[in-house]
This record gives sequence, structure tokens and C-alpha cells, in this order.
Amino acid sequence: MLAWDGHAVSVPGNGHIRREIPCQDASGVWLSPRPCLIVCDGRGSAKLSHLGARAAVKAFRSQCAVMERRLANLLDTRRCDAKEWRHFCQLMVRTVCQQKLELAEEHGCSESEFDFTIAFAVVGVRRIGFFQVGDGALTVQRHGVCQVVFQPDKGEFDNQTSFLHPGDDESKKLHAVMLNADGVTGLAATSDGPEYLMFELSSMAPGPIFNQMFTDLRAGQFPRQSSLDYLTGSRWTRDPRGNDDRSLAIIATLVV
Repeated sequence: MLAWDGHAVSVPGNGHIRREIPCQDASGVWLSPRPCLIVCDGRGSAKLSHLGARAAVKAFRSQCAVMERRLANLLDTRRCDAKEWRHFCQLMVRTVCQQKLELAEEHGCSESEFDFTIAFAVVGVRRIGFFQVGDGALTVQRHGVCQVVFQPDKGEFDNQTSFLHPGDDESKKLHAVMLNADGVTGLAATSDGPEYLMFELSSMAPGPIFNQMFTDLRAGQFPRQSSLDYLTGSRWTRDPRGNDDRSLAIIATLVV
């Protein structure tokens, strides 16, 4: 497998900072035993959604480690089985939703108080698996061209989207796909917070910033602090969604 590097950053939006609300986003990047990344965005109107998002990220990491042999068969071998990848994603849905149920019991409230969107990718030798529910975005760079894997789930209004709930493992709102890994040199997951400045919203075409970030990361010139500086810069005061939390999980192949 190619060598990858990357990191994840989640920062609170200005509105949450002013109201002393915890950042409701959570994100993660891991490079071993295989590269994977995830972003979860807690529902803004759910007062404990930050706990749900954090628990989901932690559960995702644990589940990937436990199911490494299965992931190797899915993503590293010649045999391609789309149904098996969807089944893996369904198991992941059950796992993260179980976290919501346990949190609901612990805090004595509805599991919906821990709602979050989710977007993740897992890298293999031959294929890369993607999964998404909600209005985040998964961006892939192939041969220097960036595009989103799925269109974000957005409702009639800006703050409408899909969240995961127990029993959703058979839902049609689950987006799951495996893509050929040939030529892929960069992957990113973002919450909807930074979309206004990072994408062309009408088409959700990734903006030039992605190619620049992937290039710098590949050259060892884009540390985690650079992502933090980008997501907290003054540019976000010009963003109508600037009050929203912002997350970026990004990985790129290394120049050897």
C-alpha cells in the first residue's frame, strides 16, 4: 500500500464560541493498519450532539481495527463485492447508533439529543470505501482532479439534513460505494460548516483549495497547524455560515 499522511481538525464556529457551546463536530484520521478518515457533525439543535459525534468517531476507529481482516478482503484483493462493503457500512451504522442509545440511557434523554451526520473513507490497496449520511462531503483527488463522491443530503432549508438513528442500517438514505484506488492521491472529509468557501455550492465542485492542500500535504508542508490556521482565519467572517463549526479530515499519498 502507498504511504499516506494526514490529520484532522474540528473547530467551533463563532456563534458557538460566543454562546460558550462546545464544538459539535468531531473528526479523526488514522494511518495504521490502513488509512481512514471520518467527520461527524452534531445536530445544532441537539444540546448533547457533541457527545454523540465524539462517540461515533471513537467507535469508528475501534470497529475498523476489529474488522481489519474483513477490510483487507474487501479493499485489498482482486475480488470486488459492493454488497459486502454496504454490509460493512450497515454494521458501522449499528455500532455508532449503539453509542447513541448508551448515551441516551446515561443522560436520561432521547437518543435524538445525540444526533450527528457522518462521512468516512477507508483506504485499501485496490479500492477505497466511502460512506456518508447527511450534508458533509467526501472529496477525492484522482490524477490531479478533485470531485465529491456523493452529493450532500440537504433538505428544503439550509439546516435540514439526514441524521443516523437506530434501525437506519437498512435505510435508503445510506450512501455507500467502493471506488478504484488507481490514481487517487488525496482524500478529504468535511462537515457542512466550511462548504461555503471550499466548494462551488451550486455544483458542490471542490474549490482550488483542495488541490493546494493535497499538494502541500504530499510535500510535507501542510501540518495540522496549517489546517487549524485555515479553519480559524478571518476569511470565515465573510461566510454567511461562519457561525457553524468547521471540520476537515485530510490525507494524501507521500512523495517517495
